[in-house]
Amino acid sequence: MNRIVGLFGRDDVMADLVAEIRKGKHVIITGPIGIGKSALLWEALELVSDNIGQVIKLHDHQAKGQFVELARQMLALSLISVQELDLPVQFYDMAPAAIEWKEIRNRVNRMSMRDLTQAVIPALANAETKPVIAVDDLTSLTPTQMAFWLAIFEHAQVIGCASEKKPRVKKLWWKMKEIRIKPLPPRVVKEMVKQYITSKGILIESPDQYISHVVKQSSGIPQAIFDMLEESSKEKLIDKRKVREMRHDAGIKYLDFTPIVMLLGALIVSMRYIGMGTGDKTLYIMGGMGAALFLTFKFFIFKGVGR
Repeated sequence: MNRIVGLFGRDDVMADLVAEIRKGKHVIITGPIGIGKSALLWEALELVSDNIGQVIKLHDHQAKGQFVELARQMLALSLISVQELDLPVQFYDMAPAAIEWKEIRNRVNRMSMRDLTQAVIPALANAETKPVIAVDDLTSLTPTQMAFWLAIFEHAQVIGCASEKKPRVKKLWWKMKEIRIKPLPPRVVKEMVKQYITSKGILIESPDQYISHVVKQSSGIPQAIFDMLEESSKEKLIDKRKVREMRHDAGIKYLDFTPIVMLLGALIVSMRYIGMGTGDKTLYIMGGMGAALFLTFKFFIFKGVGR
């Protein structure tokens, strides 16, 4: 299903990603959730596996978990020693790859980020060839964690994904080549859906209506397309009524009221000050009533969007 989730219609962006990895650059793949960043990352690493060093794949979404997993995989690849991880003496004579992770997991988990970094960085620096560290999600990094990753950048090639580039860790982004993944255009989505229908043998009363509906509801997000196709494939026959009932959050558009609210607030404040300055009590009272209505309106708007 990788041809559906992330790879279908991505030949050009895949070529760019592979080229940047082969150049040895740090790369950040960005785009909204469900756009297929991870699928592109793992497929690109498969395509360049013969031209790069050892690959460490980090799937955890939390920074501490990523560093613990980094230590685990480095130990399995003999990139770090038991002494560098400050493990008990009984492990000293064992080959790193022979050590059962469950026997040392709790000890490594108790290490602080600073201690983990102080163990990992020298080990990466001593590697014969620069390892490649692939990170499934760098979105939630903090400024403190950014400093640890910047140290890693000196001794390893980092390829990661992020649903957004947070400004507070912009120094990290400066060192990475960004490859932004955009939603698929309608023509590509239509071709994708057609191929899926053919491969699965789905019975559809009105194929054109079904395809158009998936295009509209998915907004070109591969994961949304996949979700809709998988759900509808469970039906014996997809009639027009079932097509109309198909929904996905990716296709829901929300109106941004922020500019309107700001403009209305400024107008009300202006009315109050003009009324005070000119002595116009009517305008002053209208401004006060407008302010009360504005605050009520603002409360219900924000409550409606979950704030």
